[in-house]
Amino acid sequence: MTVSCWPTGGIVEEWFEDRLERAYQGRYANLLEVFLEGISIDPEGEIFFFPESGERYSRARLLEEVQRLAHSLVHRLGVGRGDRVAIILPNGPELCVSYLATAWVGAVSVVVSPRLGPEEIAFQLRDSGAVAAVIDRERWERVGEACRRVDTLKNLVIVGNGPGEGFSYGELLARGRTGYGPAMPGEGELCSILYVAGSAGRLRGAMITHRNVVTNAMCLLDLLPLIFPGMSGKEDLPRVKAMICLPLYHVTALHTLLNLCLLGGRGVVLPSFRAESVIDWMVKEEVNFFVGVTAMFWLMRSQPSYQRLREGGKLKVIYQGGASMPPELGRVLSEDFPGAVVGNGYGMTETASIAAGSLLPPGKVLEKGGSIGFPTPPTLFKVVDDGMRELPPDLAGELLISGAGVCRGYWRTSEGMERSFVTDEDGRRWIRTGDLVVRDEDGYYTVVGRKKDMILRGGENVYSAEVENALLSNPSILQAAVVGVPDPILGEKIKAVVVPMPGHRVSPEDIRRFCRGKIADYKVPDVVVVSREPLPTNPWGEVEKDALREL
Repeated sequence: MTVSCWPTGGIVEEWFEDRLERAYQGRYANLLEVFLEGISIDPEGEIFFFPESGERYSRARLLEEVQRLAHSLVHRLGVGRGDRVAIILPNGPELCVSYLATAWVGAVSVVVSPRLGPEEIAFQLRDSGAVAAVIDRERWERVGEACRRVDTLKNLVIVGNGPGEGFSYGELLARGRTGYGPAMPGEGELCSILYVAGSAGRLRGAMITHRNVVTNAMCLLDLLPLIFPGMSGKEDLPRVKAMICLPLYHVTALHTLLNLCLLGGRGVVLPSFRAESVIDWMVKEEVNFFVGVTAMFWLMRSQPSYQRLREGGKLKVIYQGGASMPPELGRVLSEDFPGAVVGNGYGMTETASIAAGSLLPPGKVLEKGGSIGFPTPPTLFKVVDDGMRELPPDLAGELLISGAGVCRGYWRTSEGMERSFVTDEDGRRWIRTGDLVVRDEDGYYTVVGRKKDMILRGGENVYSAEVENALLSNPSILQAAVVGVPDPILGEKIKAVVVPMPGHRVSPEDIRRFCRGKIADYKVPDVVVVSREPLPTNPWGEVEKDALREL
């Protein structure tokens, strides 16, 4: 089963809610204990800088605003323990305060992508049974008509100036009481509901418990001293300064980067990713910790200001997630930042990011650049065939994950639960990821594609990730995605859709010629589409491959 290079001291096997799990012994009880411990270390120390507004938040200021808003949520809006509160905001202080204040009163945050359309937002409000929503005025004017039809939505909190319906966020802060005590929810209670794409495109709310979020925090405390140069323990956390430009409605930002700051680190929080702005603020603020997705790194490298980051930046840790890291990306980042740890990470919304995910160990990016590394300490991985039989090394199969970081299940639905979660004869519960993974003889795991995306071309299995990595090693390509399309002779042909780097031109034949010699002939794309538009993605940043088949 699982082989790991990470320390496993402090990990215990225990029964929790009728299932056997690996978990941290001596862990925090809930998210609020994580928050309060960070405050106790350095209450007046900075936790967040928001360049958009120029505001700098100390831990004491953040605590005060959380207490004030929490008091107003209970005493003016009537929010109770277990109630759902939707937060529909871009990255900013209001989102961070609202998320923590919701947990403070024992309620459940439903962090919704502000990019969604009116009916999509209304669905999440209705499905979650949200009793309140925090949203900026401009967005409410766009989506309000659809959301007013949500029966459970009793109260509205509006961020921004101007008359209109709902409570003013600023007024709730001003009238709330400081010193308001926390509810301190139990570890099995829900912390957040985050929606993910399910079968047939239907959204499902992943139920993230305080146990899941705490497991994420404990993984950070366990692994940071191993990946952050010069760190020996939690007392060094104030030295860590992270760039947060991934959206906070995404699990990586909400349950890893935010946890990092709550534990004692600091964050520079931008409302969205814009390559030039990210570079500028990383240099100015001496950011030393950055997590991004592949396209972010390629776009940053195409900016004239990137040289300033290479020469004047302070980056010590650079991790990529969201998809397999192209080995070429690992190589160039290692060359660009020779003093930094460069690696790849793996996690899902349902695993609270790295709480039940994996990381590539330091120093392995050149040798194992395409790998997602080893499971985090409380996590077990297993690679299985269609009959749920565990496979030996070097054979591709579906990845199953078990551990205290795996979410409870999906909110208010049994649809797909039997397909998504399985329990073995020992009572251990596993989530079926749908990812096709290979474990090598050294115990490293590599994602080779989605199970539904495996292409059967003329009797040969072709894994989309392998072809995509070959395409992305071309310095002229910014984005690439590979899908199978029907063919009467071969069964399926390989179709690639590529987006060139800004200012670059490529032709389909250029692309096929580039691939020959890098991958087997039968894996070279049969059809290549060069798109001048970014690849279509859902609000979680995942490429919508069904749309590419029609392109």
